[in-house]
This record gives sequence, C-alpha cells and structure tokens, in this order.
Amino acid sequence: MALRIGAKDARARFAELLGRVGFGREEIVIERSGKAMAALIPMEVYQQMVAEREARFSITDRLQSQQPDLPADQMEADVEAMTKQVRANRAARGG
Repeated sequence: MALRIGAKDARARFAELLGRVGFGREEIVIERSGKAMAALIPMEVYQQMVAEREARFSITDRLQSQQPDLPADQMEADVEAMTKQVRANRAARGG
C-alpha cells in the first residue's frame, strides 16, 4: 500500500521520499487537502506502464487498419477486455 503524504510535508521531505521510491521501491501518493494529486513511483514501474500503453496503442492501430469500419470506442473496449483476460490468465498461472 502506498504511503500517503500531504503536499507541504512532501515538499519538506522530498529528498527522503525520492530515496524511498528510488532505492526502497516504495510508492508515495501526494495529497492536497486530503485529495490525491500525484504519485511518486519507481522508474521501473513507470517504464512498464509506458511500455504497456505503447503496446496497447500498437495493437489498437493494427486492429483499426484491419477493421476500418469498426468504431474506435468498440475496438478500445475489445482491447481492454482482451487485456484483462490476458492479465487474469497470467495471474492464474502465477506469472
């Protein structure tokens, strides 16, 4: 579970928080008035998120070129459903 910290405290403790994220692999949510505003995450987590997003756009683009008449929102819903299924299958296998 991510550490939650107020923006004022985060500003005062930024170097410490950066170390906790970079070296300790922690995730930190920064809040303002109790509302989550931003997150500090390890670089590997960020890189994985970017790679997954790029892969998803690549799949979407490829599907769109193969089925130009399929509405974009339907295609995105189909890709989302397939992504969830793949993740569920991986989780079931323990990977």
